[in-house]
Amino acid sequence: MARRPFFYGYVIVAICFFNMVLMRGILASFSVFNIAFLDTFQWSRAATASIASVNGLVYSFASPLVGWAYDRLGPRILMPLGCASIGVGLLLSGASTAWWQLCISYGLFVGLGVGCIGFVSNTALLSQWFRRRRATAMGFATMGLGVGILIVPGVQVLIERYGWRAAMVLLGATVLATLVPLNAVFQRGRPEDIGQLPDGELTGAADDAPRPGEGRREGPAPRHDWTLREAFASFPFWAIAVGHLALGIGLSLMYTHAVAHLVHVGLDDLAAASAFSIVGLARIPGTAVWGLASDRLGRDRAYGVATLVTLAGLGVLMALSTEAPAWWFVAFAVLYGVGHSGGNPTFGSTITDIFSGKDVGKILGWLEITFGIGVAFGPWFGGYAYDVAGSYQTAWIVGMAAFAMTYVSIRASMMWQRRVHSETR
Repeated sequence: MARRPFFYGYVIVAICFFNMVLMRGILASFSVFNIAFLDTFQWSRAATASIASVNGLVYSFASPLVGWAYDRLGPRILMPLGCASIGVGLLLSGASTAWWQLCISYGLFVGLGVGCIGFVSNTALLSQWFRRRRATAMGFATMGLGVGILIVPGVQVLIERYGWRAAMVLLGATVLATLVPLNAVFQRGRPEDIGQLPDGELTGAADDAPRPGEGRREGPAPRHDWTLREAFASFPFWAIAVGHLALGIGLSLMYTHAVAHLVHVGLDDLAAASAFSIVGLARIPGTAVWGLASDRLGRDRAYGVATLVTLAGLGVLMALSTEAPAWWFVAFAVLYGVGHSGGNPTFGSTITDIFSGKDVGKILGWLEITFGIGVAFGPWFGGYAYDVAGSYQTAWIVGMAAFAMTYVSIRASMMWQRRVHSETR
């Protein structure tokens, strides 16, 4: 019997994993840079957090361009350029002395770079390499988001010992020395480019039917080559757009203000950063589990459970106080980390299940606009809520509503897909 050839898709998953480690580590580290900026410049919390809002706006409105560039240039050109933009932006951030300079360096350069190596590119890329095991692959790749959060305490240590400027420069140099060459040398756009097929199949298209002994398997509907115009006119496009907006608000509130909230309720800076890093630790197995569950149980069924766990974590966060026992802080981080890790594999798989075809990069790019708007709104709103009320409680209530809305959008989209799927049989 001939030996099965090595499937290069596993290399693609590994590259996406490393991209997400540093991308999430950099974005999550803004939570500790946020505190350092407050101490250095004495800005209001809304003004300081708005630097992250600029980053989100750039990410948002660059996403259609990123989708277009992905379809035209491919990941081997686009993703190294994005990594270079992140690295240069961080180097410039370390030299910034004014709010507007950080808006350009961290907001513009880093935001544009994150767009190039973020959700749009990784989802479009993995959807080409995996069909039957799409959510599983995305789950393993997005484990990098959890690992990235573990960088946050290390960044806090660097800030305490060498200052936030040196920490920014070190992060930028790391991106330039690792992610740029990794993506330039090893990225490949499609399995067909190297004589392989999606999922490592030996012949024919990947089979969406369950194999013997397997349960229900979620997969793409019969393939239709969607155009951007058709996507704009469809129900799931706008349902997912609303869900993406809500998800951006919920995630950015957490990644910008969670450490500041933990400091507010009594932890010191390093203890708060360390407690938040448990979110990343919990994400590592969480993304893989939700990816497998999404493929076997259905996107909306798996994400419904994930959303309940996320809301439980936020409820614990709201109950934290100086008198709370230490295990409450751990419970918040574990529940939230496990719960919200279902978002990436579920959203990415839902979109590419429905909107297959040559325009998938463009469609992903336009959908990501609303996510970026949410990412821009969340940090500013969290800071404003604190400036007005002296606490983050209102922000967390909005966050809980946002995560609930993401589930509604996934549920509505999958109901539409199943109905269309059954009608085409």
